[in-house]
Amino acid sequence: MSAEFVTISASSYDPAALAAKLSEKSAEGWSVVGIVPTGGDITAFLSREAVAGSAAEEAPAAAAVVEAAPEPAAPAPAAEPAGWAVAPEPAAPLAPIAEAAPAYNPAPAYTPAPAYTPAPAAAAPAVPAGWYADPAGRFELRYWDGGAWSEHVSRAGQQFTDAPVA
Repeated sequence: MSAEFVTISASSYDPAALAAKLSEKSAEGWSVVGIVPTGGDITAFLSREAVAGSAAEEAPAAAAVVEAAPEPAAPAPAAEPAGWAVAPEPAAPLAPIAEAAPAYNPAPAYTPAPAYTPAPAAAAPAVPAGWYADPAGRFELRYWDGGAWSEHVSRAGQQFTDAPVA
């Protein structure tokens, strides 16, 4: 024998109503297969052995001839949501994309900055270190140390000390 199934539902806020319906169906030979929450309700799935003369056995041929019922229209959205939640806002239509996606441009390869190189040292003076005519004109010769005039001076072959002026 085949089994037949049915569902019964009650508000999740009134479990006593579901218990009363289950007791009534149990007296008719139905047993609970499962109970699941469905939105704001609780739905129980029941099954029992098919009873001789029941609608399930009398109309198998008629069921094959019956055309499929048209799909019901989608229910109108509820004016108020179930429970305490805020009603969802209707989705805004999406605007068409105005620009095409940009072409892929790979990032430039990494090139490290050159390391710090100190400025080249000042060129060595063109005049080597030695005795030269005194640029201040106070003595005959003044010693050039290769970078600056020194305090060492000379007159008639005799050496003296004089702070350089130039």
